[in-house]
Amino acid sequence: MIPAEETAVWSWMAVPDRPSGALADVVRAALAPPAGPHIALGPCAQGVEGMRRSRHGAREAERVARMGGKDWLTDYGEVRLVAPATADPEHARWFVRETLGPLAAGGTRMRELRETLRVYLATERSPRRAADGLHVVRNTVTYRVRAEELLPGSTREEPMGLHMALEIAQTLPG
Repeated sequence: MIPAEETAVWSWMAVPDRPSGALADVVRAALAPPAGPHIALGPCAQGVEGMRRSRHGAREAERVARMGGKDWLTDYGEVRLVAPATADPEHARWFVRETLGPLAAGGTRMRELRETLRVYLATERSPRRAADGLHVVRNTVTYRVRAEELLPGSTREEPMGLHMALEIAQTLPG
């Protein structure tokens, strides 16, 4: 452990074999959520270059977590898609508003539709798997996806941009 800043400590650990599943899942299972501190994990890597890359990944995970993360632990692997896309938060918010249109609005209903559509796209448009991930029934997913399609300016022509905007919207507040 190395005291790095007034409010940060850096630590590295050796992992003999990559754990089955994400390292974050192993850490979450092994530790109780600490009161106060936040843990940011970089990717597992080897050698000097790997240590540098892991530190950079952990710093990026920390940056993304500070933007709106509520979990006590952030793994770079869980935020690696949105990390580069949110390096300029103002541009990222503009991209979200431009891409999502009315779906970018605040409020519980729009947040619910965004999260449903995000999980639906992440599960390769499977209502059943999305429902499992959201802990709702399949018909709820189908209803919410249809409700999103009825919004003015629904953006289905660019699925990659839509999915990225939904991931960013989940990360950035406001």
